Amino acid sequence: MNADGSGGSGGPVSSIDDGEMSARSFVVKAWFEVPTGESPQSRLAGWYGYVHDTRTGGQVLWRRPAHITEFIERQLSSAPAVVGAEGRTSGRRLLMAGPTLTEVVADMLAVLGARLPAALPALPEPNVTLERVTEKLAGLGNQTGTESAALGVRTLRAGRLDARVRFQLWAGSAPSVDSAVLTLHSDLLDDREELRSAGFLRFNVADTPPAEEFDSFSAWRKTTSFDLLYEYRYDDGDDADSLIARIEMTTDQEQAPSPAREQETITDDLVRWDDEETPDFVLTGPATIRRISALVFQPGPPLGGAVTVRRTDAAGTPPVVQPDLANFLVATGPAEVTLSPGVLFASIGPAGTSLTLGDWNVDTVPDEYARFDRVLDPPIELLARTDRLSITYSGPGLDQTAVVYLRLTEKRET
Repeated sequence: MNADGSGGSGGPVSSIDDGEMSARSFVVKAWFEVPTGESPQSRLAGWYGYVHDTRTGGQVLWRRPAHITEFIERQLSSAPAVVGAEGRTSGRRLLMAGPTLTEVVADMLAVLGARLPAALPALPEPNVTLERVTEKLAGLGNQTGTESAALGVRTLRAGRLDARVRFQLWAGSAPSVDSAVLTLHSDLLDDREELRSAGFLRFNVADTPPAEEFDSFSAWRKTTSFDLLYEYRYDDGDDADSLIARIEMTTDQEQAPSPAREQETITDDLVRWDDEETPDFVLTGPATIRRISALVFQPGPPLGGAVTVRRTDAAGTPPVVQPDLANFLVATGPAEVTLSPGVLFASIGPAGTSLTLGDWNVDTVPDEYARFDRVLDPPIELLARTDRLSITYSGPGLDQTAVVYLRLTEKRET
């Protein structure tokens, strides 16, 4: 594929409108109020709470779910419109964040190119080029569903290309090149299921003109074209710059006899470490911890410092030092292990493709986070409220520009 977006000797790649998508996050908190008497406040028993705009800090008390919708609509209507390069409001369509068309086409042609025959001596190499391509949506706004992932539920996204590709083969005679094209057709038909699993939903022969003789090469060339529908899948951070590890909330209850102001921090079983801070990750019982997961953005050399994983109980028994994470996980009673960050991540184990999220090192290139995930079998049991599991880093911040998310997936015991 040429740098100007054209596909070999075929026509230009169909242009794609440039669009932008702005993301906004809202947090909804709910309480259930139980009637305690005949006061006017008691007659309002039921669900109520606050909806909070994480960008502006605005919030409102809601008594009915409709109030949540009204607040979000007001906040979004006050947001500035996205204006295109020519000064017009960009409202044609919203492009979902994902791989570029050039990257997708390159991946698609690489799969097909692997099925080309070997080049013959003194003849041009066989190739596959793009004749035309049109981008199609998959699912609703390129969203095809959700699935449980190591760090929560993730959105499954996909896109589709309606394209025509052309294979070009060479041989020393017309019968030889005809035979090579026939073999290529047979191989593609035999690999139909494998191609489908690689994303080729439709693959039909479009045109196979007669072979051409080239005196300058003393050779014959034959082409064959296929119409195809190609679906590619990708991970998407939903235009987020980071995962939400904690949210600072301030609420004004606006009703007696509640306090005038309430402050709290909403957290998940998730901690974020970066070069600015590395808060201790602590969980207490009763709980059953079944999984440990990590996302790591590390643009420089391996992270320095040390990570200590420690399990303690109320008796104050000194933890038994373990040589590695595997021995720590099967140890009974208080235990601890200290590892370098790299050894810790390797002990957890890699888990699938990387995730693109934000630009922490401000180099204008989206950050690629490596995934790590390990199911704990047997799980870590924190049987009492005094049982405690902690993961700590040796310094106030990571020793270089980097980001680490750690999560312990647990089942809380009641």
